[in-house]
Amino acid sequence: MLVHDLKLAFRSLKRNPILSALMIGAIAVGIAASMIAVTLYHARAGHPIPWKANTLYAVTMDLRDDDPDLGFSEHPEYPPFQLAYPDAKAAYQSDIPIRSVMMYRSGRVVAPENRNVKPFGATVRVTTADFFQVFDVPFLHGNGWSRADDDSPAAVVVLSKFMNDKLFGGVNSVGREVTLTGKQFRVVGVIDTWMPQPKYYDLNASSGFDVPEDFFMPFGWMQALKLGPNGNVNCVSKRARIESFDAFITQDCVWLQYWAEFRNAADRDRYQVFIDNYVSDQKRHGRFPRALNNRIVNVQTWLDMWDVVGDDSRMFMVLGLVFLVVCVLNTLGLMLAKFLSAAPISGLRRALGASRVDIVRQHVVEVVVVGVLGGFAGLLLTLAGLAGLKVLLFSGMLIGSDNPDRAAMMQAMVHMDVPIIALGIALSLLTGLLAGLYPAWRIGRLAPATFLKTQ
Repeated sequence: MLVHDLKLAFRSLKRNPILSALMIGAIAVGIAASMIAVTLYHARAGHPIPWKANTLYAVTMDLRDDDPDLGFSEHPEYPPFQLAYPDAKAAYQSDIPIRSVMMYRSGRVVAPENRNVKPFGATVRVTTADFFQVFDVPFLHGNGWSRADDDSPAAVVVLSKFMNDKLFGGVNSVGREVTLTGKQFRVVGVIDTWMPQPKYYDLNASSGFDVPEDFFMPFGWMQALKLGPNGNVNCVSKRARIESFDAFITQDCVWLQYWAEFRNAADRDRYQVFIDNYVSDQKRHGRFPRALNNRIVNVQTWLDMWDVVGDDSRMFMVLGLVFLVVCVLNTLGLMLAKFLSAAPISGLRRALGASRVDIVRQHVVEVVVVGVLGGFAGLLLTLAGLAGLKVLLFSGMLIGSDNPDRAAMMQAMVHMDVPIIALGIALSLLTGLLAGLYPAWRIGRLAPATFLKTQ
């Protein structure tokens, strides 16, 4: 019976090819518009480390002067998203977290062993030792360093996979030496492919979507080499004076990212009390003039505070779905016109013994065929649209970069994964059914004599 209904459906489509093409095209365009919007939203809205949703937290303190001009945010009620060095150092002394990380982004010049290769700039994450465990960084070779190496500081680095491929041809480089701005460091580890999106541990660059750094270096080198930050620096007190690097790290300027990992919610609450007590003590020394506004938030809340998804992504998704609804309504009208034009055939089939259920079923099968064809065409249009957006929006980020991870990141932003494809198929079937159920029911309700009299 299904095969027979399918044959009738395709014959019906061929009988009026222009109207059939319009129906399939309307569904295809609606599916493409909605799926492009959903894909872009999905890429931005994912949780980068869901298995630590209730144990990993970003730490902030509201160090700002009590001055409205120092809101510097769309949400002035939020504290600054980074910490000043004296406050990060104080927070780091607590043993309540099982692990904690203070860090920032800097840069160095790499002098390759091959004298024929010119020195080049590289990004460096200056961080404390727990970074790799806190963020579950996978290792290809070796491992990180100890907390003692932060204090020394030890002349060691961890390389990204890309940098290891570039400097050492991808072999195990643990124990080899690299020269960064005239100083030699020993490689102790090489991380495997790792590209959390969004780059939640430091959302300062590229709207939160960027590749990890090339090198990872013990935090102690911050003072030893006077390594300045290559990221956002906000002096949140009008008393701040930056006359030298040594003076800078003592001022009320926020530039460090700080994260803590806890065993349970109780430890997180204890740490909140610890931070609040520290700030209350600092108030007696003339710092932290505002009311207590220290926040220890999980990753999802952190992404919401930064508005990583963005109102534009939400608006485009809503508009895409609204456009799909408009396409459904247009398709409904086209299907009703098509079915009514072929109603005499249905009347003849009723007169020859077909029941109303048979007529409705045959039209529903045709509706499903239209939905499937429209969905397939819509997925092709979606792929073409995403490819165009990749060139339009992200191609500029590849200029001057030889890092394949950057290209992979941009591809991930416009990639349709299995859940998105399944959603597209489901939407196409649902769209076809929504557009065709009423016309199919309408035709099934008509009396055959109405059409036989006119033949």
